[in-house]
Amino acid sequence: MRNLRTILCLIAVHAALAAGLTAQAEPTTVRVVARDARSTTDTASAPVHTIEVHDVRTRGVVIRLRVETVPDPAAVAILFAGGKGAMNLAEDGAIGWGRGNFLIRSRPLLSRHGIVTAIIDAPSDHRWSLHGGFRGSAAHAADIGAVIDHLRRAYGVPVWLIGTSRGSVSVANAAGRLRESKPDGIVLSTSVMIFNQRGSQVFEFDLDKIALPVLIVHHRDDECWVTPPGKVPALAKALERAQPLKVLLYDGGVATGNPCQARHHHGFNGIEDRVIADIATWIKARGRE
Repeated sequence: MRNLRTILCLIAVHAALAAGLTAQAEPTTVRVVARDARSTTDTASAPVHTIEVHDVRTRGVVIRLRVETVPDPAAVAILFAGGKGAMNLAEDGAIGWGRGNFLIRSRPLLSRHGIVTAIIDAPSDHRWSLHGGFRGSAAHAADIGAVIDHLRRAYGVPVWLIGTSRGSVSVANAAGRLRESKPDGIVLSTSVMIFNQRGSQVFEFDLDKIALPVLIVHHRDDECWVTPPGKVPALAKALERAQPLKVLLYDGGVATGNPCQARHHHGFNGIEDRVIADIATWIKARGRE
């Protein structure tokens, strides 16, 4: 019976996507766990209005978000970490995995620029990992669409997707598939552009259907084999319908450890302030157009 319900849910998701919609909205639980607090990581700290936990329900599963709000926000940024993508967010919003990820550790910098951040966890039916192709699936895109709809209703401002490393796969998949529930723009950071056994790469999706503002950010000295800087021009070319499109390439910083991990150039280690400031400036400029 459980397998039958799963099959029926997937059929409903595919039908919704074919119509340009996400799966039907279900009740969402929002818990405020702190007010007038600080968001502090080993990279930065910033005051936030509230820290919240949102449990978004769709297709019979739950997608948990840790949301850090600011007064009079310019936008909401949904943050997609790389790696396995399962953040293991607790009931109180504590981050169980991925605290050192570039986007996760840099989120207070986005708060300083007036942007609400939402860390997205893996759905409850993939709670341990997004590996194995789920990042590139229609179900994942539909889940993201449901989250976009919820956050747009909750805050009344543009909703952006920002993905780094394997998180770029989630973002490209959603932007290429979604129509009615599409984001207001996307940021592809350190994009995965080479086929690999752990999941998809961004060229597998309909990039030519993405008619949104797109910002590509990459480090010129990224040494990770699945995110080669030399393929960035091809990525920009594939995004020919982006309105508008910008590519930012960076130098400098500190490279330590594994070239595919967040403390190497792969994760903009040591230049987070500059990269996040550029991302925030791009997002806010689109809201004024």
